[in-house]
Amino acid sequence: MTGTEADECIAIVARIGPVILSTVPASRKGPDASQLRHAVGAMMARAGELLASHGFSEAMRSCLDQARLAGATLTSMGEVRLAALEEKPVSLPATLTVLCIIRLCLAQEARIVGEMVFTSRDDASNTATEITAAFSDAAEVASDDLDAGSYMAIINLQATVIKRLVDVGRSLPRVITYSYAGVMPALTMAQRAYADADRAQELIDENKVVHPAFMPMTGRMLAV
Repeated sequence: MTGTEADECIAIVARIGPVILSTVPASRKGPDASQLRHAVGAMMARAGELLASHGFSEAMRSCLDQARLAGATLTSMGEVRLAALEEKPVSLPATLTVLCIIRLCLAQEARIVGEMVFTSRDDASNTATEITAAFSDAAEVASDDLDAGSYMAIINLQATVIKRLVDVGRSLPRVITYSYAGVMPALTMAQRAYADADRAQELIDENKVVHPAFMPMTGRMLAV
């Protein structure tokens, strides 16, 4: 790797580092958040050395793993991947650096999806649509750059994640619409719809109700 190529790669790492930190609120306290800041700072400070010694991939993986443990969400982890996708690498080493970041982000997003709890078939389906778009964009970049290894890794991981979401979705109720003649408390609606007042919180959450005593006359609910 020439000096110019190294400088391009280091600049990419310098731009991605702060995005990784932003996956977790700056106000977040605790050992995981502290370790995230330390890991990202060390990676940025040693970027040149890590890239030259082929240790960058492991350092980036560790930073992203720490971000997930510190509370990064599917959306915030996706921001790191999108930031990498926005890079316009010129040299081959820079292109491989970007693809490495994208692939590692997708791996973390897959792990986050694996830990998510879905309440309805629609939730799982919406997440599947979101993650499919993410993987498709990444696979297109890998294909354009003729990186067969990254392309196959992305396609295989996508298949695993989507299968998991489809399997989970099959066991979940669908979201349907309801319509009642008047406003009623969530407890009453739950009793009427499900014969189970304990499911009132489901109705409140699904409709983002401000006050549980006043459910809207039309809205969304989980099928019985």
